[in-house]
Amino acid sequence: MAGPFPEFHQPCARLVLALLAITCVSCTRSSSDSASEPSPYLRFADQDDVPTLDPARGYDVASWQLEELLFNTLLDYDADGKLVPELASQWETAPDGLTYTFHLRRDVRFSNGRPLLATDVKYAIERVLDPHTTSPGAEFFRGIVGATACGGAGCRVEGMVVPDPYTLEIRLRDFDPLFLHKLAMPFAAAVPAEEVARWGDDFARHPVGSGPFVLQEWSSGQRLLFVRNPDYFLSGVPHIAGVLRLAGVNDELAWLKYESGQLDVVPSIPPAEFPRVLATPDYQPLLYHVTTMRTQYLGMNCEQAPFTDRRVRHALNYAVNKEKLLRLINHRGVVAKGFLPPDMPGYNPAVVGYPYDPPRARQLLAEAGYEAGFRTTLWIRSDPVTLRLAQSVQQDLAEVNVAIQIKAIAWGPFLEAVRSRNLVPLFLLGWEADFPDPSNFLEVLLHSKYIGTNNNTNYRNPEVDALLDEAAHTVDPALRLRLLQTAEVQAIDDAPWVFLYHPVSYALVSKRVRDFQLHPLRPTRFDRVSLVDAPAP
Repeated sequence: MAGPFPEFHQPCARLVLALLAITCVSCTRSSSDSASEPSPYLRFADQDDVPTLDPARGYDVASWQLEELLFNTLLDYDADGKLVPELASQWETAPDGLTYTFHLRRDVRFSNGRPLLATDVKYAIERVLDPHTTSPGAEFFRGIVGATACGGAGCRVEGMVVPDPYTLEIRLRDFDPLFLHKLAMPFAAAVPAEEVARWGDDFARHPVGSGPFVLQEWSSGQRLLFVRNPDYFLSGVPHIAGVLRLAGVNDELAWLKYESGQLDVVPSIPPAEFPRVLATPDYQPLLYHVTTMRTQYLGMNCEQAPFTDRRVRHALNYAVNKEKLLRLINHRGVVAKGFLPPDMPGYNPAVVGYPYDPPRARQLLAEAGYEAGFRTTLWIRSDPVTLRLAQSVQQDLAEVNVAIQIKAIAWGPFLEAVRSRNLVPLFLLGWEADFPDPSNFLEVLLHSKYIGTNNNTNYRNPEVDALLDEAAHTVDPALRLRLLQTAEVQAIDDAPWVFLYHPVSYALVSKRVRDFQLHPLRPTRFDRVSLVDAPAP
C-alpha cells in the first residue's frame, strides 16, 4: 500500500516514504516530565490529516491504521503475520481450492447496535467491486465468480452466496493462492449498507463499523478522537478509553511534544537524536523496531517524455546516491536493488540493481539525446523529511545535468495527483506489502491492467504482463515464485522506478505505555495497548 509510513507501521501501500525527522531542537526533558494530568487516551500525531476512513477507498498507511480501529474483516493477522479468524469463527476450503465457506461469529454488532451478518460482508465486497465506488481495491476481488459483471445500477456478485445469516460462501473462477490474504485487507471490512446509504460519500466522515473503537470527533486538520466501543465483541478489549490522533504536527514538533509528555508514541525519531536514543539506557525499554516489507522509490511516468526512453530511466538509477540517502536517516534501511524487500518470499539476492555511477548516467543520457540534460518536476509529500530526501536527489541529478524542480503538497492531494495518469512526471513514494507475497508488489504495481489505480508509473510490458498472468494461475508454489522472479528481473531492466532503499522502522513510546507492538505487515493495533496511569475505560 502507498503511504508515508510512519515508523510504527505500513502502508503503508499500502505504499512509501519512511518519514524520519531531519531537523531537531535540543531537548532535555524526559517523556515523563509532563506537568499535565494523565490523559485517558493514547496520543500520537502526524503532519497531515487522514485521507479517508472509508475502508472501500482507503489505500494508504494513514487511512488503514485508523480504519483498523473502526472495522473488522473475516480474517486478520496475528503478531507473527499468520492468518487467524476475526469476524469468521472458522472456515473451510473446497478440495479444488475454488470455494470458501466462512462461518461468522454470532456475537458481533455494528456500533449502531445492529447485529453483523454475512450479508454485510457480502455487501462490503460488492461495494468495492461496484465501479461507482471507484475503489482501488476492486482488482483484488475480480476473481470471484460474477465479479466482472459489476456495473450499471449496482453490483450483485453471483459467486457470493449467503445460505444462512451467519454463513458466507465465495466461489472463485480460478485458483488464487492469495485469496484468504485479500480477505484480511481493510477493503473487505464489513460495513452496514443502511449507513452507507444514509451518508453517501460522507460515510468516510461518519464511519460505522464493528471495531474496537468508534469515531467521536474529526476536526479537519487538527485532531481525530476515537473512543472505546463498549459493545466490542472481544471481552475486555480495548484496554484504553480511546486514541487521539493529532494532525498538523511535523516530526520536529512531535519530538518536542513527546519529550514534554504530550505524546505517547513517536514514530519518527529525529536523526540528530537517534544516536543518543540508542546510547541511553533509559530509552531502551521504550524503543521498538521491526523490519517491514517496504520499498522506497522514485516513480517515473513511462508515458511522459523523457521517461518514455528506458535509457533515461536507467540513467536516473545510476545517478542517485542511495547510500547518501541512508546517511540522512541514520542508516535505518538497506539499499534497494529491485522491487522486493529482503524479507519478502521470492526475494532474489542475486539481483545487482543499479550502483551509483554518474559517468554511466551521463553516457546513457547522451545516447538518449539528452547530453545537455533536461528539466522536470519531482512531486513529493510536503514535510521536512521528504524535502530533505528530495533535495539530496536533486543534488545528485544536477551532477548529470538533470534539473529538478521540487513540488511539495499535502499527503491526500499528493496521492490524488500521483494517481492522475498524465499529471505527474516524477514522484517520491514507496510501497509496503499488503500481504507477504511478491505479487503484491509485482502484479499490483507493474501489470498494465493496474494503470490508473496502483501502477502509478504507467509501466507497460506485455512480456511482464504474461509472466504475471501465468504466475497468478499457477498452483505449484515453486514454479510460481520462479515466474515472479523472472518478471521482476525484466521489470528491473525496464526501470520504471529509481530503486532507493528498504526502511527499518523504529518507534519510541512513553513510559506509561504497555503491550505495544510493531507489526511486520500492518499498522500498529492499539486495541490491546494499555496505559498504566489512565483510568479504566
